Order: sequence, then C-alpha cells, then structure tokens
Amino acid sequence: MPIGRKMEYKACESAPLGGALSREFPRIGIVLLAAGRSRRMGRNKQLLPWNGNTVLDAVCHALQTGWTQSVTRYSLVKYPFVAVTSGDRNIDEIVKHYGFSVVHNGTPELGQGTSIALGIQYLLNEYGRNFFDGIICSVSDQPLLCPKVIETLIQCFQQQRNVNNRIIVVPKYGSTQYSGNPVIFGNHWFDALQNIEGDQGGRTIICGEGQDFIKHVYITSDWGIDVDTPEDYNDLLNRESEGV
Repeated sequence: MPIGRKMEYKACESAPLGGALSREFPRIGIVLLAAGRSRRMGRNKQLLPWNGNTVLDAVCHALQTGWTQSVTRYSLVKYPFVAVTSGDRNIDEIVKHYGFSVVHNGTPELGQGTSIALGIQYLLNEYGRNFFDGIICSVSDQPLLCPKVIETLIQCFQQQRNVNNRIIVVPKYGSTQYSGNPVIFGNHWFDALQNIEGDQGGRTIICGEGQDFIKHVYITSDWGIDVDTPEDYNDLLNRESEGV
C-alpha cells in the first residue's frame, strides 16, 4: 500500500441472503486477464514501471495477498490462480512468481471474452466443476489495487452467497462510485463466462441476466483506476509523487 494513503471501505449493500452455506471459507479461484495488446498505450502497459516493480507486479501482489489473508488454501499444493497471457515471456515470469499458472491466448484480438473463457476452463479442468464457490475475474492494469480490496470483495461474497450461488460482487470506487474490477462471479455463472463473445468481458453478464444478483462493495478511494493511455499513466505517477 502506498505510504500516506488512507482507505475507507463500506460493507455490502444488503444483509446476508437466506440459505447461506455453512462452510466458513468460500472456495475462490482467480482468473487474471493479461493478454491485452495495449493499443492505446503504445507499449505493454502491464510492464510499465511502478513502485520499483511493474504495474503487473502491483496487481499480482494485491490479488495473492488479499486472497491469502481471506481464504485458507484448502490443503492445495498450488494457488487456484491462472493468468491468461499472449505468451510474452516477461509477463509469464512475473505472474508465475506470484503463484499463477499460465494459459496462452493465441487470439487476443477476438476480445476479452476469449481470455475469460480460457481462464475459467483451465480452473474447472484442474479442480473440478464443483470445487469453486466463485471465481474472481481481474484485469492486469490497475496499479492502485491493494489487498484490502480483495479481502473486502471475498468477505461480501461469503456473507451474500447462497445455495444457488448467483451472486456477483462488484466494487464501486471513489467519489463517483464508478463500477470497476475485480469482480467475483458465483459458480452459477461459470457456463456463461465460458461463452462470452467480443471485448465486453464480464460486463455482458453484469449488464444482462446477472444484474438482479449484483451486490456492491463501496470503496471510497478510487483504487480501481486502470491505465489505458500514456496520459492515464502519467497522471497516476504524478499523484503518487505528490502523495495525493
């Protein structure tokens, strides 16, 4: 967490649903989308310098640490994490350092949906269709993401999930409370996540048949900002240097 930052979080918007499952810790996997072509940035945005490492390091650290502090490891020999990449060796090495398995997307130009499908398929093949209560879908260009965000999302999921597991936990950030990433999808949505087309990703479900099952986590700081352009990156660098 950057020094000098104050973060505030609010609980989920509603009380726990009836029929909550009894297991203390939900079984949560992570799909990290890191196959983007960074067209607007002009260079690979995941590898941009950030706090002595890279933007991708910051995201992976937040996901790994937040998950570890929230969820027991179920006596597994490896994390239930997968990163979907384009095959860039530097990116593959970084995500592996944080315990992610790697799947390569050979057609990232077809849109984010292809990466989500590959990631979900990998986890379900590795651990079984019924192992996971939910899966976190995360993008790889949020340098301000911190472990507490992940902990808060998982806590909300645990409080709200029920036997149908249709819950979708979405964070809202900053003074404008804009919807962002990462998002947790209950296992009801796993089939739909494997059939997303185009570049809308999980928004296809969030704005469609899943909208009645969304629970929001309100985060008063704008830690969900992503980096798409050189201007975005420079703005965040200036904020960090000024301690804003």
